[in-house]
Amino acid sequence: MRDTIHKILIWLPSPMGDAVLCTPALRAIRKYFSSSQITFLANPIVRRVLSPCSFNDAWLELGHSHPFAVARKLRTHKFTNAILFKNSFASALAVALARIPCRIGYAREGRGLLLTDKLHPAKLPNGKFKPLSMLDYYLAIASRLGAETADRSLELQFDQKDSQQLRTKLPKVASSENPVVILVPGGAFGPSKCWPSENFAKTADWLITNHGVTVVISAAPNAAEKQIAAEICTSANSSLRAQRSASSNSSLRAQRSASSNSSLRAQRSNLDDKLVSLAENPVNLGELKALFSIADLVVTNDTGPRHIATALGRKVVTLFGPNDPAWTNTDYENEIQIVGNVPCAPCTKPTCTKPEHLCMQSITVEMVCDAAKELLRGRRTQAKVYARPEFEETAESFFVNPDYKTALAKLGLTSLDAVFSFNDAESLTKSNLAPFRTRLQFEIDSLESSAPTTVFLKRYDSPPILVQLKNWLAHHSRRSCASCELEPTNELPAVGVNTAKVVSYGEQWGLFLEKKSFIITEKIPDAEALERKLPDCFGAPPTPENLKLRRNFIAQLAKFIKKFHDTNYRHRDLYFSHIFYSNSGDFYLIDLARAFKPLILHTRFLIKDIAQLHYSAPAAYFSNTDRLRFYLAYTAQSKLRSQDKAFIRKVVTRAKRMASHDRKHGRTVPFARRPN
Repeated sequence: MRDTIHKILIWLPSPMGDAVLCTPALRAIRKYFSSSQITFLANPIVRRVLSPCSFNDAWLELGHSHPFAVARKLRTHKFTNAILFKNSFASALAVALARIPCRIGYAREGRGLLLTDKLHPAKLPNGKFKPLSMLDYYLAIASRLGAETADRSLELQFDQKDSQQLRTKLPKVASSENPVVILVPGGAFGPSKCWPSENFAKTADWLITNHGVTVVISAAPNAAEKQIAAEICTSANSSLRAQRSASSNSSLRAQRSASSNSSLRAQRSNLDDKLVSLAENPVNLGELKALFSIADLVVTNDTGPRHIATALGRKVVTLFGPNDPAWTNTDYENEIQIVGNVPCAPCTKPTCTKPEHLCMQSITVEMVCDAAKELLRGRRTQAKVYARPEFEETAESFFVNPDYKTALAKLGLTSLDAVFSFNDAESLTKSNLAPFRTRLQFEIDSLESSAPTTVFLKRYDSPPILVQLKNWLAHHSRRSCASCELEPTNELPAVGVNTAKVVSYGEQWGLFLEKKSFIITEKIPDAEALERKLPDCFGAPPTPENLKLRRNFIAQLAKFIKKFHDTNYRHRDLYFSHIFYSNSGDFYLIDLARAFKPLILHTRFLIKDIAQLHYSAPAAYFSNTDRLRFYLAYTAQSKLRSQDKAFIRKVVTRAKRMASHDRKHGRTVPFARRPN
């Protein structure tokens, strides 16, 4: 094929980012078929992004989407070869109808019979496509044609006239003596890829305050992205002006002259120059490339401009949520990827369907600012940062948090079998604990201090079939006993419900049933169960200050429980013994093995949770008025409605039944007042 002069059509993908990821394959094909005529077929946006381009001789723009209309247009050009980077059935049908003799592409979307040379994308055992960088996906086509594909670097060019126009439109940015940082807060894929606007605003604040940069907010010319840009500018400007006002208040009070007012106006003008929005100063795609070419750093969602920045050799911080980073991995040495690897990600959904947008919310401003600082200083220490620890499978069915791998290895805990033979620890087994369960407490080396860290090991050995079936029914899928606790322990912190940190876990299955499983968690530092210790204000003599502290504690506890219930989880053991309170004023939930999301009877399990809290709150410290305050804070109301009164009656009735049961077995009832 290489020895003949061909008329080659290359049909480019529609997404802007994918088109940029094509450039290594396009370069390889151009080099291999240097004597052939190569024409690119693309939509107008892709053409503007890739132009000017040295990899083709001509362009065709898609004016029609109907394959018959496209075929008629292509037939007039008498192409000898069609290379399909676009994956649609319609594209394969169009080149077949155009009677192009040689047609190469991936056999997917039911189009295999329309291709004369086809590649088959790798698939997982479940039938889904195996995550593979689209860069390599496109390079595989070039390799199939015989081209050399070792060079994986992205490549883009821009016209010098675009640079000149940029200097005219944004003179203060183009000639800035300070570093230029571009924020890309939108995304054509959908809102699920978008990091919260307030977080971008805080990042802009930090960059301007700590590095004196000029921040440019990139926004596409649509209402959604214009709104995002406006929110960032409003929030960031308000914060920065407040900081500036606070730092200059003393001097302003001392100087009330006209010159000082003039100085203040100059400061405010300078502040506006530090934050520029493209929603208010629109540029075309050519000018956008020119703008990116002068950026010292780009902080972006996983969207098309990220690839423009990479192709132009910029330093990049990319934020991933619903999409797997493997699909767009380029091994670019000046990029730090921050991944919101929560349990529900990657979901690949354009719009989040969860009550909370867990994946993007799990990425903190601190993570992004730390990554930005590394790249601005030219000292990248890691290519990928995870919002929560990525566990390593160091032995079959044995997963460990990398931070604890060495500490566990010192104790010989390197496999599932080693965990189940380990007994050099304090046993926490109770008389009423099921025989298939064991609980141990021991210490391991700490990364953060010279003092050891206390951890807890829960083991489940051959759980009875009825126990397993009950777990599967509660969690709507086949689960090991340990994973019933693992999932909520990992998921809840993403929405602000603190839990114990998971150190290690593992499970072993038979043909269908669980053989054994385990989970190791870290002791919550500087915290006690509310059953054992309430804040000091409850034990001190009543004073106006103590009463205020008590009421604040009750309100914060109510909001914490409401946040937990808003995730649709219910605990089934929501006693004071399972709620911890730290010295820093944070609440934690423990023993989440019984936490689950009911498909039905949501209110019934809600009543049970609140009844357990009511039951375990000691009458010596919590009056009926305090309990009412809890409920009002929980519902965010100022007065009770009729349905609230009905709900409270059910809670009290449930608590009385629990009390009757405990009295029958000789146990004390915390919420009941003792007779005088």
